[in-house]
Amino acid sequence: MSSDPDQRDHSSRTTSSLMGALLSARGNAAACLWTEPLWGIPFFLYTPFLSVYMLALGVSESQIGLIASVGLGLQVFAALIGGAITDKIGRRRTTFVFDMISWALPALVWMLAQDTHWFFAAAVLNSLMRITATSWTCLLTEDAPGDMMVHYWAWVNIAGIMVGLVSPVAGLMIERWSLVPTMRGIFAFTFVSMTAKFVILYVASTETTIGVKRMAETRDRSIISLVGEYRQIVRLVFRSHLTLVGITLMAVVTIYNAVRGSFFAVLLTRGLDFLPHEIGWFPALRSVVMLLCYFLVLPRLHHRRHSSVITLGLLLTAAASFLLVIAPSRSYLMVSVSTVIEAVGTALAVPFFETLLFRVIDPNERARVLSVANVLMLAVATPFGWIAGVLSEIRPVLPFVLLGVLLFAGVAVLSTARKRV
Repeated sequence: MSSDPDQRDHSSRTTSSLMGALLSARGNAAACLWTEPLWGIPFFLYTPFLSVYMLALGVSESQIGLIASVGLGLQVFAALIGGAITDKIGRRRTTFVFDMISWALPALVWMLAQDTHWFFAAAVLNSLMRITATSWTCLLTEDAPGDMMVHYWAWVNIAGIMVGLVSPVAGLMIERWSLVPTMRGIFAFTFVSMTAKFVILYVASTETTIGVKRMAETRDRSIISLVGEYRQIVRLVFRSHLTLVGITLMAVVTIYNAVRGSFFAVLLTRGLDFLPHEIGWFPALRSVVMLLCYFLVLPRLHHRRHSSVITLGLLLTAAASFLLVIAPSRSYLMVSVSTVIEAVGTALAVPFFETLLFRVIDPNERARVLSVANVLMLAVATPFGWIAGVLSEIRPVLPFVLLGVLLFAGVAVLSTARKRV
């Protein structure tokens, strides 16, 4: 540990600025940040066990992958109309309506699920989250000070990380009451908690300045006509090298999250012989490491070049995926090491990546550019859920080979813009 007092003072100041950003947040930023745990707590309770829950109800690994691909495919449509809806009815109203449809309602479907058809239905509803991903991002960022954005995105991720510590609680409940009854109870709690979050956010927020302007500009326009204008936005996107780099990285991150989210538990239970109730400890370890990174490491990197930090994060995440590939059966040590490395990589990459997207997109066209970016990204990402499902049925480790290769590809793409971001 360095004994340089200037370095310690700098670390103290930057950590304080991270705390200060949260405590000083006002308006929509405060509403978005302080309500996030009501979404995150149930999300991190059920996410580590969702694929195992699906397996217990008779869904095969290839069907899990197909459901993931169907969800991504439908997100293409949702992303296509998301910017137009966000501009037409406003960031605040869009967020409330489509949060309820895409998160609260699927929780009820998952709670009542009996077979594969129920999970396909939930995927259809959940795919509309791509609409609220655009509107919520605008609600958080548009009236917020630009120099606070890295801190705000850090806190969005910190909120999820902190509530990720509850994962072992779900594992303990599964050990006591078995998998399916416990998951049904968790999904009931998910519906109540997320609904409360959406209502509180709607009441506590106001429409953004740009949102008011875009609502006035689109008052006499139909959604279809607004979507038709995307041809101009597509040309704008393809003329911007930085935006294309951002879209490529969005695709890599989306594929990574979809495949890891669907098949990490499958790998642990079917590939490495862990019991279902044991897997909750690894998300908790991940949460602890990411929290340490956010408070001890990230503040030191605030002024570093974004591309350098993102590159390091992607390389670490790729290394973590390959460690899972070579892990022996029931190796708590190897899976734990992989989890720690993946947590560090994700903690480094995600806040800087999200801030990079904020910086390279024209603020006056943010909703529509984000929609087009999401459409292009999802069009690339859609087949990978099904591909990963097929690979998992061959060998449960193969989806993680795929992820490692894709993360290295993301590093290669980012290297073409290193001097500009």
